Amino acid sequence: MAKHDIEIRRYLAWRKKVRGKTIPVRLYEIIYVGLLMLWSKMGKPPLDRVIHEYIDRTIYKKELMSGALFQKLITEIKETPCMDKTGYYLANSGEILNQKELEQLNKEKESIVQDLATNNRVERYRAVFKFCELYQSWAITKKSEQAKDFLVL
Repeated sequence: MAKHDIEIRRYLAWRKKVRGKTIPVRLYEIIYVGLLMLWSKMGKPPLDRVIHEYIDRTIYKKELMSGALFQKLITEIKETPCMDKTGYYLANSGEILNQKELEQLNKEKESIVQDLATNNRVERYRAVFKFCELYQSWAITKKSEQAKDFLVL
C-alpha cells in the first residue's frame, strides 16, 4: 500500500464520519476515492493523466463498469439493519438510511454504471471527471459549512 500524505489521510478519516451525504454523493465518493488513491500512488501527476490511467485499468472494468464496488457498499449497508427494522444504521457517521433511500441508492447505482460502462474512452473519461467534480463540489461545500459551524462556537 502506498504511503499517502497527511492531507489524504485526514480526508479519508473525514469522509468516513461526515454526515449528510446525499444518495448520489455516496456513490460518487467511491469513484473519487479510487482516483485519489491512484493519483497519490502515481506521485501526484496532472489529473488528466491519472484519469486516463484509471479508466484503462483492468480493475476499472472489473469493479466499476460491472457495478461491483457500488454493490459492495449497498451490501455493507444492508448488513447493518436497525433493531426496529426501520432502516439501516451507518456506524461511521451515525446516520440511518431508510428502505426508500436504499432503493434510491440502487437506482442511482444503475444510472452511474450505465455512464461508466461505455467502451468509448472519451465518454468514460467524461463520466469519471463529472462524478469526481460533483463529489468534490459537495465535499468543499460540506467542509465550508463545518468551518462556519466551528467558528460560530
